[in-house]
Amino acid sequence: MSVKKKTELEQLINDIHSYHLNYHTRDIYLHSCWGDDEDGFERGVDYRMATTFVKNLHVLLNQNAEAPILVHMHSVGGEWNDGMAMFNAIRFSTAPVSILAYAQASSMTGILLQAADYRIITPDCEFMIHHGSIALSDTSMAVKSAIDVNERSCKRMLDIFARRAKTGKFFKERGYNETKIRAYIDRKIKDKGDWFLNAEEAIYMGFADGILGTAGHETPDQLRIYEKFKGKL
Repeated sequence: MSVKKKTELEQLINDIHSYHLNYHTRDIYLHSCWGDDEDGFERGVDYRMATTFVKNLHVLLNQNAEAPILVHMHSVGGEWNDGMAMFNAIRFSTAPVSILAYAQASSMTGILLQAADYRIITPDCEFMIHHGSIALSDTSMAVKSAIDVNERSCKRMLDIFARRAKTGKFFKERGYNETKIRAYIDRKIKDKGDWFLNAEEAIYMGFADGILGTAGHETPDQLRIYEKFKGKL
């Protein structure tokens, strides 16, 4: 390898690790990080991930407004508002966006997966849905307001899952409309608390479109599509 090519490769690797973006292949990387505060907890979807993601998405859209983008996602859940900032950025993207979920698509990352025009998970990816949680330690009026906001967010979450799950074999077999799907998902969550599904179950329920390594999805490069999801989200 020439000195020039080696330098270019080193710069590309540095850019990917520093900015979570491969400008040349139009890949974006989303991953958790360890907290820099005293608790040292793993941080998933937060303001840092959201702002970096929106910036990277805009860089690629400014480069080419229509060429496909592939997002590699390996993260725990996280903050609702930051996740929805990313969710809406994907939905309003002029370029089709595929998300490939590694290891888990849980809580907020499971919701974020639904924003993708094409939703792919790895064979051992764990999918989990639950209602959002809140911490209550304020005046009674502030607590009531927080509960109202949380209930509104949960309703929005159910709408998102129901609208994408319409394509799932489980609900098609039963002839469920969106209202019945929403009610079914809500019941499952209330019954289980955390509703866990493996990759095959997530596909069957309509929460993902395919599994990496199966026919038509053998490699990540096959996940790049050229059409936006037309349904309402």
